[in-house]
Amino acid sequence: MVGRRKTPASRSGSYRPVMVAAVIGLLLSFAAAFAVARWERRGAWVEFEGAAATQLIEMQNGVNEYLGRLVTLRTLFESANEEVTRSEFEVFGNRLFENHPGVLRVAWLPKISRKERAEYEAAAVTDGVPAYHFKSLADGTLSDEPESDFYFPVFFSTEPKTSPVYGMDYYTDPGRSAMLGRARDNDEVAVAPAHLFQDVKGGTHGVLIGVPVYVKGTSRTTIADRRRNLYGFVVGTFDLTQLLQSIRGMTAGYSAIALNAYAPSRMMAGAVPDYSSAPQTREAMQAFANGPYWSGALKIGDANWQVRAIPTSGSLSVRHHRAMTILASGFAITMFLAVYLSMANRTSQALALANRRVLELAQTDILTELPNRAFFLEQLKEAGLCLRRHREVFSILMLDLDRFKNVNDSLGHAAGDALLQQVATRLRSALRSDDVLARLGGDEFAIIQAGYRSQREAAIDLASRLSKLIAEPFQLSGHLVEVGTSIGIGMAPEHGEDPEQLLKKADLALYRSKSAGRNCFTLYDEAMSAELEARNTLEGDLRDAIARCLFEVHYQPYFDVQTGRRRGAEALIRWRHPTRGLIPPDQFIPLAEETGLIVPLGEWIIRQACDDATLWPADTRVSINLSPVQFKQAELFDVIEIALRNSGLPPERLEIEITESVLLERAAENLAFMERLSSIGVSLALDDFGTGYSSLSCLTTFPFDKIKIDKSFMGSLLARYESSAIISSVVTLARGLDMSVTAEGVETVQQLDGLKTLGVNFAQGYLLGRPVTAIELEKQPLVFRPRRDAA
Repeated sequence: MVGRRKTPASRSGSYRPVMVAAVIGLLLSFAAAFAVARWERRGAWVEFEGAAATQLIEMQNGVNEYLGRLVTLRTLFESANEEVTRSEFEVFGNRLFENHPGVLRVAWLPKISRKERAEYEAAAVTDGVPAYHFKSLADGTLSDEPESDFYFPVFFSTEPKTSPVYGMDYYTDPGRSAMLGRARDNDEVAVAPAHLFQDVKGGTHGVLIGVPVYVKGTSRTTIADRRRNLYGFVVGTFDLTQLLQSIRGMTAGYSAIALNAYAPSRMMAGAVPDYSSAPQTREAMQAFANGPYWSGALKIGDANWQVRAIPTSGSLSVRHHRAMTILASGFAITMFLAVYLSMANRTSQALALANRRVLELAQTDILTELPNRAFFLEQLKEAGLCLRRHREVFSILMLDLDRFKNVNDSLGHAAGDALLQQVATRLRSALRSDDVLARLGGDEFAIIQAGYRSQREAAIDLASRLSKLIAEPFQLSGHLVEVGTSIGIGMAPEHGEDPEQLLKKADLALYRSKSAGRNCFTLYDEAMSAELEARNTLEGDLRDAIARCLFEVHYQPYFDVQTGRRRGAEALIRWRHPTRGLIPPDQFIPLAEETGLIVPLGEWIIRQACDDATLWPADTRVSINLSPVQFKQAELFDVIEIALRNSGLPPERLEIEITESVLLERAAENLAFMERLSSIGVSLALDDFGTGYSSLSCLTTFPFDKIKIDKSFMGSLLARYESSAIISSVVTLARGLDMSVTAEGVETVQQLDGLKTLGVNFAQGYLLGRPVTAIELEKQPLVFRPRRDAA
């Protein structure tokens, strides 16, 4: 099966008989001396190449550390619940790159539309940036930028506020624009060498590194998604010479090696390097241009700088004492030559093994010491070749840890790292030496399994053993932690022969496992691809429906149990599909929440419901359900407040329904939001009470005005004493907390009479009225009178 291949050591030696050495004499001495000198020179060069490769790896790790800090700034924007301020950016950016030479500045380039331009220019001036305005680079110099559909100016920067870089629109310069475009479309770090318009250190050339930032909670699956949901860019300007010099200064020096780094566009003969570790003398420039030199690639973002290395003057000089001795003594030198060649061969093999070790490190996950994604993909490709040539079947198992984020959040990232190391150890213990195990990233692992006659049974047996193994508790810093693992299985050739497609199918099976409740395994079947295609189709239809406003708000009334008068109506969304007709919410709301489309859809529901409610009697409220995804929206309070103001609906006539599950996270933020709603008069109702977590503490912690008892209690209200007792207890509790109670799912007159006896305030259900449009609701009577003879 696929594994790390080890090239067996080969020994080559040449022993000359004594009699041949005596006959050959001086000629053999010359030949031996030449061979010795040649091996000495080769050994020195191989050692030089190993040292150069090691130094390049250290430089690459240093560059990756700089880029990682720049990507951290993107996290600042994408994880913040409120807009990042200028001072927060400056403090975070300066601290992030403190004691990091080579960083000239870090800037924030938001995506600004034409109508937002004046607002941003005024905001920058208010923040203390004098005479801030957008500047164009179209003609190679800074000038006032004309009107455009979109701008990407420098809005935040670690530069002093008097710097001329403020307002510079990167999209007006072709090179910068192309770099930002690649970063946006590929969702990756993009790099471009550029002419600097401002450098307090006197430089004129630098390297621009752009990191795309997308609107929080939006999709970035396709290029169209990334372009539509782009929020801006974090751009770092680096002095490559200072950056690489500082990295070399922090690592062990190699005085015997001179390095030059060339930008991708400067590889022609005689080009000036972006970085040079030694003075560029005429001899050094010729050596770098004509060789011999060692070369490698330094990856910065999406570009590769070629690194060339040559020995410094005199560092590779070889003294041929052994060769001179051979010339002086024929027979003795012949014997010595055989011994030396054997020793030199072993040294060369050791150096080759060291070089191979360097390459292995590049394909190894440092934290778990498992192979990484790059190595796994190579092995998967080789497994595909073995399948086509020799029909060697294999399986792919994709593993994802369950509740890993909880460990990071509660115990810290150090505990999370320790957990990943222990998981890797357990996985290794359950596999054969021929199986391939790799960490793909985060808490995701993958396995290639082959060599079994019954492929399906072997894959299922392995998945079952791994599930039980990972489910056992882990000891982390004095804490006993339990996690699980979800596993997806794809088998070749049963599920296909293309490795890339097989990997996607195993990933689909993994997604099914996580959806099925986690801590389980799933084999891929064709229905998963069909479901994915149907889901993608539904998502596309949903986006189109939101754009074309193909939704309707229906209202189900609720009535005062004692008087029978209608006191309000709950807003319920319906999708009027062009071909499928009216679609209920349970078929599209989960997808809308998963894709973030619930945010614009929810805003439309709030506006429409407030507009419709203005036509109802003054004592009639409208109730609107909030999705947990909406609850995390920072601007939700403003959305509600604007809808009330634009419609003219008094806040006292709006009721917001919240499920218990929303309150399990972000308790402080949720409390503050709910208190703001209460302060303007909006009522709050705890929805589906009795079916979720039902923590009584939430009734005293959060400012609820109403409890809505779930409809599941209505079916057994008359048949079981327990349901009646529970409802009676809830009513008593609500009265003590000065709250009202609404019972959902009322379908019979007997249920309504029972609720009246128990003291429930309001009732809602099919008996009193089904969900209807706003027009149909206005035609219905305001007072409900039950037909007891029909009941």
